[in-house]
Amino acid sequence: MTKNTNENSPPPKAHLNQNLVIAIIGAVATLAAAIIPWMLDRAAKTEPGPTAIQATFTADAPFEATATDLVVVTASSTPTLEPPTATAAPTEETGIYNAFLAFDFEGKFTETSFKGGQPIYIFFNLNDPQGKNIIRVIVSVVDVPGVLADSQFYNTINEYKDPNVKLVVSQGGLKPGKYKVELYLNNTLDETLEFKVTP
Repeated sequence: MTKNTNENSPPPKAHLNQNLVIAIIGAVATLAAAIIPWMLDRAAKTEPGPTAIQATFTADAPFEATATDLVVVTASSTPTLEPPTATAAPTEETGIYNAFLAFDFEGKFTETSFKGGQPIYIFFNLNDPQGKNIIRVIVSVVDVPGVLADSQFYNTINEYKDPNVKLVVSQGGLKPGKYKVELYLNNTLDETLEFKVTP
């Protein structure tokens, strides 16, 4: 019996599959293509270090605040346990107020200059804190030719309960010139109005 000559020959060498080699090279190239940009991006994103600040001081630096300095003060409010207080209503005017002169009984035609024949009415409001309401009204001369200054043409005193007062202080016939009306509350001068009479 003859031996096969192939029994003593070395085993055949393993051959690499060409497709397998191409697949491995493709996988390595894909990994490299993905890793290299990621590494470059990571290197670019490194946190910057602290920047050094240099300060220069001179001997001429001012030690006092100047007009260009701006000081901002912020106020912080701290809660309080006190209840809010009511705001007081504005106080009412006291004494004699809103005084004016007119030549009609309704007070629609306010004037400070009257003709010699016109009547003169005075209107005013009254709020006496003492509750006395004693009003004196005096009409006297300021500057009238031929008449002494401070000569009185009208002088009356009364108690008024109504806060709105209107009085006739002249029926007409005053000489041309300047006059004044003085209003006294409880013997204290409270209001003065001046007017003139023309021919």
